[in-house]
Amino acid sequence: MSSPKPPASVRQSYRQIILLGLLVAAPGFFACTRVTKGEPDPKPPVVAAKPAPSLIATWLGNPSRDFYGTGPWKDGQLEIVWEYKTSSISGRLHKDPWGGTSWPGQPSVEGDRVYFPSADGNTYAFNRADGNLIWKFKAKDSFKATPTIVGDKIIASGLDHHVYCVNKKDGSLIWDYETGFEVDGSVAVVGERVYFGGEDRNFYCLSLNDGKLVYKTAGVGSIEGSVTYRDGRVYLSTENFELFCLNAADGKIIWKAKIGADSDSTPAVVNGLVYTAAEDGVVRAYKQETGELVWNYVTEGARLGHGSETKGIWASPIFYKGRIYIGAGNGYLHCLTADKGELIWRYKAHGPIWGSSPVVDGRVVFGDKAGWINLISADDGKLISDIKIGDNINSTPAVADGRIYIGAFNGKLYCLGMGKSRQEAEGGKQEKAVGSRQKAVGRKKKKRAVPNRPVTLPKAPPVSPTNN
Repeated sequence: MSSPKPPASVRQSYRQIILLGLLVAAPGFFACTRVTKGEPDPKPPVVAAKPAPSLIATWLGNPSRDFYGTGPWKDGQLEIVWEYKTSSISGRLHKDPWGGTSWPGQPSVEGDRVYFPSADGNTYAFNRADGNLIWKFKAKDSFKATPTIVGDKIIASGLDHHVYCVNKKDGSLIWDYETGFEVDGSVAVVGERVYFGGEDRNFYCLSLNDGKLVYKTAGVGSIEGSVTYRDGRVYLSTENFELFCLNAADGKIIWKAKIGADSDSTPAVVNGLVYTAAEDGVVRAYKQETGELVWNYVTEGARLGHGSETKGIWASPIFYKGRIYIGAGNGYLHCLTADKGELIWRYKAHGPIWGSSPVVDGRVVFGDKAGWINLISADDGKLISDIKIGDNINSTPAVADGRIYIGAFNGKLYCLGMGKSRQEAEGGKQEKAVGSRQKAVGRKKKKRAVPNRPVTLPKAPPVSPTNN
C-alpha cells in the first residue's frame, strides 16, 4: 500500500529548504577542493632530469669507435683551464725520457674524472674540473693506449707488454696479463670479454673477470691500432699490410684484404663500409661483408704502397654525417665524401698530424706535431681557434661537455676550454687570430685547388714489405 503524497504546499516548502541548504554548503565545498573559477587544477612540480654523466669509455668512445664526445661549445677562443706536469721515463726502446702523452694517447672520461695514459709510465686519474690528482698507477714503461672504463674497472696497456686491470676508485691492481710485445691499442670490452691486438702479431680475447685467456688468433701481423667491434665481428689493421675481419666468438678469420702498406689506423665501420688508412698516405674503403676494395684516396705527395715518415697516415678515419675526416703527415686535415672518397676540403695545420680528429657538434678538434691544438668547422674547414701548448702533439683529444683533454709530448697534460675572444682579451683591439692565414682548400666550380684525386684500384697489386 503506497503512502499518500503530501500536499503541494508542503512539497514546495521541502524544495525551498533543500535549495537553501545547498547554497549554504557550497562555499565550504569549494573551499575544501581549493578550486576557484579561472584557475587551473594544481599539478605536482616537474623535477628536471639530471643530465647523464659524460662517458668516453675507451678509444673513440666505445668498442664500435664511433662516439667522439659531447658539447656544447662556448663562443670565444681556446685557453688553458688547467695543466699537470708529469714525470718522465726511459724505456728499452727509447733511451730518451718520455713524458706527457704519446701516440695514440686519447684520455677517457667518466663523470667528474678524466683518465690519462702517460708516456711517463703512469695512468692518471684526475678531477676533470680542476686537475687535482686522485690516483696514479705505475707500470714498467710508457702507457699509450686509452684507458678503457668498464664498470668499476680500468683496463690500460702500453710498451711493457702488459695489459693491466685496475680498480677505478683507487687504481689498485686487480689482474695483469702479459703478452709477447707492446700493446699500443685500446681494448674493446663487450660483455665479459676483452678484445685487443698486440705487436707480437697476435689477436687476443681475455676474460674481463680474471684476465685469463679465452682464445688467441696467432700470426695475423703486428697490430698497433685499436680493434673495432661491430655486430659480432672484429676489424683490425696490421703492419703486415692487411685488413682483417674476425669472428668475435672464436677469433676465426672471416675475410682479409690487402692494404698495401703498414697500417696503424683503427678501422671505422659504417653503412656497410670499412675505412682505414696507412703509412703510404692513402685512405681506403672496403665492403664490410667481403673486404672488396671500394675506393682509395691518395693524399698529396703520397705513393700507393710506399710508406713515408713525412707523407704517411697514422691517424684513424672519423665518420661524421656522411664524411670522413683524417689528418696526414703532410700537415693537412682532409674531409672526404664517405661514399666515394672525393675531396671536399683540406686544412693546412702548423705541422704534421699523427693524432685522430674527433668531430663534436660540427667542430673538428686535433693536434699537430708543431704543438698546436686546432679547432675548425666540420662544414667548410675554416679555422675557429687554435692554441700552442707544446712542441709535439701526436695524441688524440677527448672532448667532454665542450672541454678538451689532451696531452703533449713536452711532459704536460691539459684541459682546454673556450675563453674570451682575442678581441676581448686585447681590449677591443682588432687583430687577426693566429693561424687565420691557414684556410681550408677545396673545390671551386671548375677549378680544383688540390691536384690529387681519388684513385680507384679494383685490383690493387701486392706490395713487398721492402717498400715500406
